[in-house]
Amino acid sequence: MSGFKKFAVAGAGNIGRFIAEELLKLKQTGVVSSVVVLTRESSAASQSVTELAKQGAKIAIVDYASPSSLASALAGIDVVASAVSGEALGAQVLLAEEAKKAGVKLFVPSEYVIPTEGQTEGALGQKASLHKKLKEIDLPYSLYHTGPFADWIFTPYFGWDLTNNKVTIAGEGNAPVSWTTRRDIARFISHASTAFPREKIEWRTFRIEGDRKSLNQIVADYQAKTGIQLEISRESRAELEAAVQKEPGNFGKAVQLIWDNGGSLVGEPGQLSNTDWPEWNPTSVVDAIIAANPRA
Repeated sequence: MSGFKKFAVAGAGNIGRFIAEELLKLKQTGVVSSVVVLTRESSAASQSVTELAKQGAKIAIVDYASPSSLASALAGIDVVASAVSGEALGAQVLLAEEAKKAGVKLFVPSEYVIPTEGQTEGALGQKASLHKKLKEIDLPYSLYHTGPFADWIFTPYFGWDLTNNKVTIAGEGNAPVSWTTRRDIARFISHASTAFPREKIEWRTFRIEGDRKSLNQIVADYQAKTGIQLEISRESRAELEAAVQKEPGNFGKAVQLIWDNGGSLVGEPGQLSNTDWPEWNPTSVVDAIIAANPRA
């Protein structure tokens, strides 16, 4: 076991609330002794923060631009798990610096989704630069690459209007993609950070996936499992590339192009960290979609 018992989770939104919930489950069993959720004042009254407080989390309202605010919140913490959003990635630099000063022993950056090694531009470049920062200040990290969130991303914004049984496949749709639910990601992070020995988690990149399927495979499997016939539209690869060129800031189209380029695999099968926890048993992508889109 790592011996880590005191955790801070920075952010309680899209993935952070799941990480905090899984750590709080371990608190109930005595594996974890405390869970602190860092949140901005503007988010302190949000439903997710309120629910985490009810479950036993300590809520620390912080200013991510204030060293003293972060230092106070991080006093005595063993592990910081960052789940800040893309817009707040820059705040992780000061968060890491103050974590090091406070004696934090492990930092889990807000990585997730797409592997960031060697990236230099945009949000992925920001994430990669933080790895260097953590090495400079000698604060060990655990990186988690997971693929897109299978329980969150299949929405009309990304071409999946399941309420109306309509799906638009952008590109060829044949490239395999790594998919993992937020709950399964949180379970793995919480388990690894407590159950694994330190030498197995320090300076380690974990490549985990709940499932590996192309968009075309997902459509076929969803229809077979539910008996629902989907109306499929297709946007050609050329149309998708043109859309990204025309609107470089269109996040949805950019993500769909990454999928079609094969850029959302967390690694080759032999590189996966799933085998580090054989009992993990993550949810399949189709089961995640069905659970996130229940039928009356």
